Amino acid sequence: MEDEEGYTALQFQRRRNPEDRCEDVPRADPQAPHSQIPARWIIVLLMVLVVLLVLAVIGSGFWNFKLQQENRDLRMSLKQRDTCDDTNKSAGADPMPSLPLKWQQRGRKCYYFPVRTDVKNWNASQKDCSSRGSHLVVIEDKAELDYLTSELTNQAWIGLFITPARRGWTWVNGSTLNEHVFNVTGSADVDWCGVVNSGSILSTRCINSFYWICQKEVENCNSGV
Repeated sequence: MEDEEGYTALQFQRRRNPEDRCEDVPRADPQAPHSQIPARWIIVLLMVLVVLLVLAVIGSGFWNFKLQQENRDLRMSLKQRDTCDDTNKSAGADPMPSLPLKWQQRGRKCYYFPVRTDVKNWNASQKDCSSRGSHLVVIEDKAELDYLTSELTNQAWIGLFITPARRGWTWVNGSTLNEHVFNVTGSADVDWCGVVNSGSILSTRCINSFYWICQKEVENCNSGV
């Protein structure tokens, strides 16, 4: 009898306190670490920001370098223009706007460069220069040769030809070619004349058609056409 009462009391106590078995189970904390941003994501974000900052610094340095280079080129261009103006003034040259159209002054000479689409043979080129009160150019030194070819896009006649009597290269002003200064590439036969191209003097048949360059002395630059 006592055993039955004890068993009944034990069963009643178990039914009365069913939650006692869950007291040892840990409850969820609303402020647990899983509700916060993981530390590894913070590190990733910081690394991204650092990379963007480095790229911004590199880009800024590149543009600053480019601007400095453009400014340096502009200053050099202005300096060269001022140097050319001073050279013309020291040579007593008149201002360029006073020269006839197509004539260009350099030192004590003026040069005529025809329209780039107009070509003639050597004799016709010399006649055209004569009609302008000038003659085909007589080149005196390498610097003049380099200047003339820098103004051209193709070959052009100069005042150099082979005379039947001398059988040698002669300028239109009657002087002979200084072979210590210039070397003519090509044949040296009668009816062959000189052209300039890319800093050199070449020979070709006088009947061919090219551009041409006329020359005047500086004191005659404002006369003729």
